[in-house]
Amino acid sequence: MDGRVLNRVAVAVVLSVGVMAGAYGVARSLVPDTTPARLAMILPGHDAVDIEPYLARADVGHGGRMVEQVCGGCHALRAGAGDSAGPNLFGVVGRPVASVPGYEYSEALHQSAAGRNWTEQTLSDWLSGPDRFAPGTRMSLAGLADPALRADIIAYLRTLRQAPD
Repeated sequence: MDGRVLNRVAVAVVLSVGVMAGAYGVARSLVPDTTPARLAMILPGHDAVDIEPYLARADVGHGGRMVEQVCGGCHALRAGAGDSAGPNLFGVVGRPVASVPGYEYSEALHQSAAGRNWTEQTLSDWLSGPDRFAPGTRMSLAGLADPALRADIIAYLRTLRQAPD
């Protein structure tokens, strides 16, 4: 191999990298990285429903097992425990949305949280589809279609609070 072949290879590599970088820059400027204003499709069974009738028959034990399985991998569940991938869920029922000090919430949740508290109904709406509740949220849960399951989880979350003195 002589010097001319090496020069051709070097020029080809430099031009290829330059063309790829240019194409990437043009693509980023033409196609913005945004979340859609409204979902393209809503899965059946993920509708917002009144959770009160389901809470009357909720199974706290089943809810505890489901919280450990569904939520426990990303959320702490004990008082004073630090945040994980998600904020600590201890005392979540009744507290303002996106209000755990020191936790970095998504901008989408901050925007949809204005003046809202985590009531049983709000939690049910969130659990039915976090991306519908706050489009663009970082929460990766697809949603729980069964309102009875959501009621069990919410009934358990109500137990995660300080005992009155």
